[in-house]
Amino acid sequence: MKSFREQNYYEVLEVSPDAAPLDIRRAYKQSFALYQDDSIASYSFFSEQERREILFRIEQAYLTLINPEARTAYDQSLIASGLLDEGGTFRDRTKEPVAIYDFQHTRGDGSGFTRRSAELKARIEQDPEIRGLLGRETLGGTDLQKLRTVLQVPLEEIAEKTNIRIDTLRAIEAENVDLFPPLVYLKGFLRSYIRCLELDERVVLDAYLRKLGLH
Repeated sequence: MKSFREQNYYEVLEVSPDAAPLDIRRAYKQSFALYQDDSIASYSFFSEQERREILFRIEQAYLTLINPEARTAYDQSLIASGLLDEGGTFRDRTKEPVAIYDFQHTRGDGSGFTRRSAELKARIEQDPEIRGLLGRETLGGTDLQKLRTVLQVPLEEIAEKTNIRIDTLRAIEAENVDLFPPLVYLKGFLRSYIRCLELDERVVLDAYLRKLGLH
């Protein structure tokens, strides 16, 4: 049996290579929930570090397979390696735009959001890896992604809460300056991103802009 690291992205999400985007989104949310710290199903089988690595791998798989261009390139790499039959890949027959995420809004009395905020703050205080990152003078996009992954916050959740395009959020984490909005908007997007993670807005924003030489 393949280890998690050896599995391709379809195997990671447990979907077939011809799976539709909707099936991929559903599989992603199910997989992400399965390996979170509070998951009874996986708690006794994996260490905290192993769960983080698995969650990071799950997100990599999702972000690749939900993006049409990235998925096509990935499929071609599998085909070239003899790991995938070209006839078994997904064919989009609708040609209709597909939303990147479809998380449902949960409003209620606000207790869910309050609980989520408290959980994130507790993780920030207790996790030495997070404290180590926040103590740096500069933070790059990969550092932001690491913080978000350790805190177990999907990029789609941030996109939903902030209404920021997910492509822009990806560009921020990839430090793809060619896709950055004007600086005044970039700062606003960064503040919203940081708030979703319950991190110190001033510290993280300054460290990121310093890394890019924009401070």
